[in-house]
Amino acid sequence: MSRTTERLRRRPRLVLVAVLVTVVTTVSAVVVVAGCTTRPAAASTSSAAAPDAGEPPGDRAQELLARASVDTVRILDQVAAAGAAVGGTIAVVALDSDGNPLVSSPEAGQPRYTASLVKIVLVSRLLLLDAAGVLTLAPDDLALMERAVTSSDDAAMSALWVRFDGARLVADAAASLGLTVTGPPEITGQWGQAWTSASDTATVLTTLDEVLPADDAATLLRWMRATTPLAADGFDQRFGLLAGASDGVAAKQGWMCCVDDRRQLHSAGVLADGRVVVLLGDFPEATTWAQASGALARAADAVRAGIA
Repeated sequence: MSRTTERLRRRPRLVLVAVLVTVVTTVSAVVVVAGCTTRPAAASTSSAAAPDAGEPPGDRAQELLARASVDTVRILDQVAAAGAAVGGTIAVVALDSDGNPLVSSPEAGQPRYTASLVKIVLVSRLLLLDAAGVLTLAPDDLALMERAVTSSDDAAMSALWVRFDGARLVADAAASLGLTVTGPPEITGQWGQAWTSASDTATVLTTLDEVLPADDAATLLRWMRATTPLAADGFDQRFGLLAGASDGVAAKQGWMCCVDDRRQLHSAGVLADGRVVVLLGDFPEATTWAQASGALARAADAVRAGIA
């Protein structure tokens, strides 16, 4: 069995907070056997999941301990407060470097407009098809793809969308990855109104190194790490995961207004240590970009501090 197949077999589904709470109550039994001291857990009839065949028991205990050490309730409260303070909501998902769930908010599976996050879906799909020999990307195509990611260039994205049938690429990518919400826009050509969820976006990011050849995955992540301070349209991209110190973060930012009188402000990426964090913000039109950006910065700070 290949490493990719094994990782896919072992990768758990994204789960809600209740499951993580169960992990907290079961991990104490594991660490006591290991001779460690931990905070007493409430009594539970659950038992720790048996490790996969061939997985060292110590590794499983370490994984459970790391996940249980995350104060999920505190993180979710802080993220919810950040969104509510400016009249909106922020859906959040965080995964460890192996794709195991750390945090998942109640809104994680709700449909949200992608805004520019759809650029990652399209670009990764084009890289995959090129590697498979289904199509051949010219230097001009690659230049458009890079601009679509680094400076979130809408003109570059629109050219790629028309040239390669973006709606079909998004639909095919969703089917291939088993995404449950992600899909093309209902209005032809309005790629920013494609659909996704925080859970789906996290799946896209955490499987890049499994879906793409190593060189292509590295190229896409390098482009994401080279995100420019200002986008092609002048929008300040230094919010969310890119607010403040963001060394080594490979991120894609997204923003859109004002379909259905709402603003979308998203920040999704891979941290320097391989963990994935997705923040999808939905705000009323009356909320300013500065207010929304501040909310996403506070939410990102809460998640990064909480999973450290």
